[in-house]
Amino acid sequence: MSETPVTATAEEAGGNSGMGKDARKRLHALMYGLHYPAVLGTGFVVALLRITSGTIHAPAASVSLIVWLFFCLSFASAIGFEEKYNWGAFIVDCIELAGMFACLFALRLMDPALDAPPPSVRLAYGILMGVVVLQFAWRGAMHLQPNLFVDLKILFLALLGVGLWLGKCRPDLHWWIAGAFATLALLYVSHHPYKNETDRRTSFFIYKGKQIIEWFRS
Repeated sequence: MSETPVTATAEEAGGNSGMGKDARKRLHALMYGLHYPAVLGTGFVVALLRITSGTIHAPAASVSLIVWLFFCLSFASAIGFEEKYNWGAFIVDCIELAGMFACLFALRLMDPALDAPPPSVRLAYGILMGVVVLQFAWRGAMHLQPNLFVDLKILFLALLGVGLWLGKCRPDLHWWIAGAFATLALLYVSHHPYKNETDRRTSFFIYKGKQIIEWFRS
């Protein structure tokens, strides 16, 4: 259901009335052109090296895929909002970066010690659940629709909760969770409105159902 665009105030447009467009673009480039891809790329390369060399624990391999998918999803959904980026979103992103690093450390992808303890996939799941909730704060700081596709985010949390609860006694579940997570991530990315945020999409399934109904009627 579309919503009539509302003229934003200077503070809503930039999140900080004292910041010009160039300053917001530079701040966005600092985060999404440098810090965010640096940590994300490092985690991906280290995980790939550990997997190909056979030095990664089996559960950590599947959970590292979930971590990589989620943060790629978060990265992609922030592209296109350079002119609205602000200090509030930057602070939330710094917290998210700390969460990403903590996930990688929990999976022992950032710990080079040979005598390091085994990875804690439950801790990684718990941290990811917190970062999913953090997305609502980021969208609020950006003056975007906080509850965009809230049903998919609830499913993300449910999958992570299953991994947190049953992952230790059912290690075979991790790859199933990774597959389901990848499917939901693909649906989220492919239907995200990006710059067209006036098109409110609270529920993915209602939005998609309406599209299917309109397709049959046409």
